Amino acid sequence: MFVEAGHDWTLAQGDLVVSASPEGGSIVQAAWRGTPILQAAGGPEGKAACFPLVPFGNRIAGNCFTFREESFTLQPNTNEPLVLHGDGWLDTWNLTEKTDNSLELDLVREQPSHSPYAFKAHQKVHLEEDCLSLSLRVTNLGKKALPFGIGFHPFFRRAPDMTLQTKVQNMWREGEGHLPDGLQHIPSELDFSMPRIVPPRWINNAFDGFSGKARLHWPDIELALDLSCDPVFDVVMIFAPQAPADFVCLEPMSHLPNGHNLPDLGGLSVLEPGEELAGTIKMTFLHVSETREKNNG
Repeated sequence: MFVEAGHDWTLAQGDLVVSASPEGGSIVQAAWRGTPILQAAGGPEGKAACFPLVPFGNRIAGNCFTFREESFTLQPNTNEPLVLHGDGWLDTWNLTEKTDNSLELDLVREQPSHSPYAFKAHQKVHLEEDCLSLSLRVTNLGKKALPFGIGFHPFFRRAPDMTLQTKVQNMWREGEGHLPDGLQHIPSELDFSMPRIVPPRWINNAFDGFSGKARLHWPDIELALDLSCDPVFDVVMIFAPQAPADFVCLEPMSHLPNGHNLPDLGGLSVLEPGEELAGTIKMTFLHVSETREKNNG
């Protein structure tokens, strides 16, 4: 094992070139045939194109929760009033292994003063032909059980004619503090059960009952991307600022935002000391015209 940090790393396979950074354990760009599909728009300095959510994703109401009759408090970790996305996206990760088409990163987080979470996170970035695979594992290093969650926060290229297709069961209404405050009817413009253009307005909603599969299609560059997620990721956040923002986020998560304060923990997994939670997502890049030619051949 070796440790390396302080610069970005580049992986290449087929038509994909992916750059990763130790800062936040993030992808800084994923380009297909020279076009950035995951593009830098997030993270502390706006340089992340995708970052891991660990030991939980999104926000916690009031920066506090009660678990097993004990109260826990967290401090804000950005300039927002509510703690956001855990610590993984803000820390520097260590490179432990690298090949031409894969790399592995570790993060060990001793319990800080601003959070009850002590954990070890492991991430693997792997390219195979035209598929980008991201795996994330978190282990509870603390002395007591706590609710944990994982996820990914990718920033996809946005185009006026880009479409999204996915299946979900429920949509959560965005409330105060960007927290979900109840279920709502899925409006037709956000019903992506069939391919639909992402409307050019503010969207920041959680959807549960996520099938784990989605397709994004960019007609202007004849590209489709198939997203496939392990069953642990049964929630997806769709975040899209108002136009002319040039990205759309489709965030697979293992739990609902503010799950810490929901009766069933919103899908968060209770990890005893030493227990772990893991999951993998895959993005397969397909050239649409070439796919049609093969199907007609």
